[in-house]
Amino acid sequence: MVNGVVEQYEKGQLNLDGTLGHLTTKEAGQLQILWRKLLEAFASDASELKDAPAAPADTAQSTAKRSMRAQASPSPAPSGKSSNSGSWFGFGASTKTEDESYRKTVGQVAPAGSSAPEFVAQGRARSIRDVFWAATLCDHPDVLVLRFLRARKWKVDDALKMLLACLRWRLDEEIDWVVWTGESALNYALMQRGIGAMHKTDRLGQPILYIPVRQNDPSAQPQEQMVDYTVYLMEVARIMLHPPAEKVCLLLDTTDMTMSNMDWTFFKTFLHYLEHYYPECLGLVLIYNASWVFNSLWKLICPLLDPVVASKVHFAQSTAELQKFIAPENLSVEYGGSNSYKYQYVLPRAGENAKMADVTARNTAMAARLAACDRLEAVTRKWAGIDSATSSSQTLSDERAAAADDLVVASRAMDKFVRARTLYHRTGVISDDLTIHW
Repeated sequence: MVNGVVEQYEKGQLNLDGTLGHLTTKEAGQLQILWRKLLEAFASDASELKDAPAAPADTAQSTAKRSMRAQASPSPAPSGKSSNSGSWFGFGASTKTEDESYRKTVGQVAPAGSSAPEFVAQGRARSIRDVFWAATLCDHPDVLVLRFLRARKWKVDDALKMLLACLRWRLDEEIDWVVWTGESALNYALMQRGIGAMHKTDRLGQPILYIPVRQNDPSAQPQEQMVDYTVYLMEVARIMLHPPAEKVCLLLDTTDMTMSNMDWTFFKTFLHYLEHYYPECLGLVLIYNASWVFNSLWKLICPLLDPVVASKVHFAQSTAELQKFIAPENLSVEYGGSNSYKYQYVLPRAGENAKMADVTARNTAMAARLAACDRLEAVTRKWAGIDSATSSSQTLSDERAAAADDLVVASRAMDKFVRARTLYHRTGVISDDLTIHW
């Protein structure tokens, strides 16, 4: 094994190069420069953000749908139209009509009083500044910014362009609304199938995302439903990505997979989202029990993969291979481990989002977070404008680190007022303060 990603598992140690607290002098300087340029852009109106690169699945129909969905919460059920297909992997479009059961959202099936209240934006006019601070959610801002720097090989202008395009995408896709509304607007049948489920961590402490491809039926639902589901899943995963484990381990189970489980367009869309909007979030891809179907596709898939992503792909044909990356106690019995976990979707409960309707408490939490953003921004402006080698820079760095920690605390305190509870809240994995309990 000479692959750098695999070597981390052999040594049992994450490669933390380029992450917060593990920067070279040059990298720290690049971070300062990027912040300086980002702060210069803050005053501009969000309408000046350039359009994000279009994903393969973006259509006029899906764009129109998403532009309207913030007007109501939860969203209406999908219309009964012929599907363009939507799955984790596959070919082309289906000519079948989606399954009737896929027209029901979780909100239509869950008990009354379980959905989030009407959507409320996080305050202030939409400048680039506002969009950025909203996008950080509960992340340490430097952790977020460094993802873009690493993705663009520490080229500041390229990283800034990528970050601003991501902010444009988050506006266009109304990600604030996705987080607020949560599962109530998602497809109930999709949630039941467990096409993407997170449980436990790998040997490096990275959360494991299980994707049993055979569970997907591309002909059953419109593609935009899978896109919405994927974005939701990625936003939930962000809660679980705490330094030093800032990436996920994706276990792609191709057991019993057939051509009917495939959707080529969505596969390209998924890769596009990972590359452009959730960079540096993928630690390892374990392809388990690769079937002849998947093996025949691999030659077509490889050219689409970024070389960095391709280096993270590893084929595991046996339990022994999987256990090189995932300890038996963390690996599901289904894959030869000793963990009894089996995915089961738990519906939202009446009253679980009551805190979101507490206007006074929500406004107080939002104001506290905005104040924390202001404090961090003020010290960042000073820090970004001086030589990183000076003693003054170290003093400001310490002050800034404290302000960033305060922002994370304020963000976590606000989260329960602006994010609908998820399956992982209901099963005790995510607590109200966003600590993770596997």
